[in-house]
Amino acid sequence: MIIYISKAFEDNIGATMHYNALKEIYGEEQVFTIDLRFIAPCREKNYIAFGKYKNTFERIKRWCQGNMSFIDNNIINEICELIDTNMVNLVFIEDSVFGNLVKAIKEKCTDVRVVSFFHDVKADLYPQWRKKETKLWLKIDPTIGIEQEKVSQKNSDVNIVFNERDAKVYERFYGKRPEAILPLPAPIPTIPDGVINVITAKDEKKHLLFVGKKYYPNLIGFKWFVDNVLPSLTGNIQVDVVGRGLEELRNEYSDPRINVIGGVESLNPYYENADIVIAPLFDGGGMKSKTVEALSFGKIFVGTEESLFGFWEEMDSDIRGKTCYQCNTPEEWIQTINNLANDDIHKFNEDVFELFKAKFSYDVIRDQLKAIMEE
Repeated sequence: MIIYISKAFEDNIGATMHYNALKEIYGEEQVFTIDLRFIAPCREKNYIAFGKYKNTFERIKRWCQGNMSFIDNNIINEICELIDTNMVNLVFIEDSVFGNLVKAIKEKCTDVRVVSFFHDVKADLYPQWRKKETKLWLKIDPTIGIEQEKVSQKNSDVNIVFNERDAKVYERFYGKRPEAILPLPAPIPTIPDGVINVITAKDEKKHLLFVGKKYYPNLIGFKWFVDNVLPSLTGNIQVDVVGRGLEELRNEYSDPRINVIGGVESLNPYYENADIVIAPLFDGGGMKSKTVEALSFGKIFVGTEESLFGFWEEMDSDIRGKTCYQCNTPEEWIQTINNLANDDIHKFNEDVFELFKAKFSYDVIRDQLKAIMEE
């Protein structure tokens, strides 16, 4: 039996794909799930959700123990007991900030292998976030997270990052390479026949799609786009804004070309309808879910260097600057989008889709994860 530990599930495509892959590799009955989200407590067969801390005192107690808000020493002890009781031999932790947990597992359960997945390198990212927080109490979790990542990477048997950029950042902080690199995957969507051959003519309205949840880098990136790029764009565009929590932007932007949709049950119809997917991001780490999703739908994509880390390196000259564009300055964004908006656009691009299938599809990454687990 293995134990999967995470504070992110269906709202994080990377976590979802890893979780599904582990259940497929080892068998669903052999995966015991520890859910550390702030949801209602629940205990079922092979599943425990511990729930949120009960009050401010309990949160402070967790901090005093050296833990972030998601976990405390009692939870750590119970996980170690579960490992012993269920004869677990592998623990997969979907984050890098649970150092006390990793250390306890390695001390109490010496034969257990611990794999930690870095969605980004907190030693690099959290100091940036900490500077942006104006309230002192909001700086505590990032501060603890930096220290917990140090303990986690030291004690984990296998540390995995998304791409070469993160591997270099990891090495800069920890003096060695991570044990493995595993790109961000996405499932292969079913593209309707009615989309595959559709061309939006040069004189028709072009739908630009921005996808993201209410998250600081998304908000800052989209505001930059609205302030620096949108005023100079051609009139035949509409920017569709989709994502949980983004409905709050409806009162913030008055440009009639911005259509704030907010949270939806499925992103598929919006990706299918999009002519261009945009990702003006300048902050963060890892790989971006909106990028891999856009590639999975064969979309023309315009993004910054940040939004294309881990993807741009895998693209050849048939895709770079033809169906996928890296733009970092307002001038580059304006010229690229205006050129696209005034030309015919294919809603499905076979070369983009084939790149996705070969490099970033779920089946490919599942097999790579299986090889890492079996080493």
